[in-house]
Amino acid sequence: MTACLLASCGTSEAPAGDAPTLSWHVGPDRLDAPALAATCNAEAAGAYRIEVEQLPDDVTARHDLLVRRLRAGDDTIDLLSLDSSFTAEFAAVGFLEPVPDDLVGPLSEGVARPALDAATYDDRLVVAPWLLDPQVLWFRGNVAERAGLDPGKAISWDDLVAGAQRLGVSIQVQDRDGSGLSEWVNALVAGAGGRIVSGQGRDDAEVALSGDAGRAAASTIELYHEAQVGPGPSKDALSAFAAPGGGFLLASASAIADPAVASVSADMVAAAYPTVADTSVAPLAGVGLAVPRNAPQPSRSYDAIRCLTSPEQLTTLMTQAQHGASRLATYDDKAVAAAYPQGDVARAAVKTGAIVPATPAWSQIRRAIDETWAPTADVTQDATPDASQAAVEAAVEGRLR
Repeated sequence: MTACLLASCGTSEAPAGDAPTLSWHVGPDRLDAPALAATCNAEAAGAYRIEVEQLPDDVTARHDLLVRRLRAGDDTIDLLSLDSSFTAEFAAVGFLEPVPDDLVGPLSEGVARPALDAATYDDRLVVAPWLLDPQVLWFRGNVAERAGLDPGKAISWDDLVAGAQRLGVSIQVQDRDGSGLSEWVNALVAGAGGRIVSGQGRDDAEVALSGDAGRAAASTIELYHEAQVGPGPSKDALSAFAAPGGGFLLASASAIADPAVASVSADMVAAAYPTVADTSVAPLAGVGLAVPRNAPQPSRSYDAIRCLTSPEQLTTLMTQAQHGASRLATYDDKAVAAAYPQGDVARAAVKTGAIVPATPAWSQIRRAIDETWAPTADVTQDATPDASQAAVEAAVEGRLR
């Protein structure tokens, strides 16, 4: 009888402590993942219990750790918040459990095209689209107007740099996790009408950095550096923006929720990302929810994903962490409209922005870009695109340089 009492005999639900555990590995973020997990745990009513594990902040460290563990057949990861820049690589080598056929429709419905593209490999949905943060141009108070800029209209890089020089303020560029430079170059190339690389495999990949789009991107970075308006992509960008002398900030739409800008957040206004060749193409950073191939209970993992991608959870992401949801209907939620004042700018950026190329070689390409486009003081439109073309081609082909 004592054993029966301790085991809660006769109840229809398992105690929370006896629920099957799902280990959810998440990257660096200000979102309250444990609170999201707790909501799903309550809704699961004993069917599962999500526990959160933190991954490294640095993008290279995070990538390399996951590759080592998944390659070794690690079966302790049930659910993974996966950077969109890793998706093609992980899918190509069989690290991921593809989305079940019956969930493809529900998880794709109403999702922004870039988020859907980032979650797809070889014409199959391999992760559930979740977050899609666009970068925007932040400024403080009436700084834009005093700089001679109209935030309601397209602002070119030339005009932005000239305006910052006129006021003697900086243009900070956010680097969240070590991928800031490659995201910047990717967006500048896309804004000039090009693509760093097209095609997914080694045989069909075409690198296009040495042409007009690559030179336009390098020219923009050259202009930025010569004007001495900022250090380029930096992990200290948000705190520098909030300090005296900060005027403009190129950062994710969710940056307004970062503690580093708490002192000026009430004064922050968002405008569209600066244009290259009259086109605004914002960098987009996505996160999908993935189930590793060796996850021991994939059906429960996908149950948890359905909860985490529900309209209620996506609304929480936008209202509390200020993250852009991959599902566009979330922007129309009344709670989001009230708590997410940058919504109109962010929504437009989500539709037209640039994710990094969906290629299995992106991690190697990113490192090649970092080697050839840094420091920004050395970037020139005459030499950098050609040097980067050679480096990226070697990365795609798996050659040593």
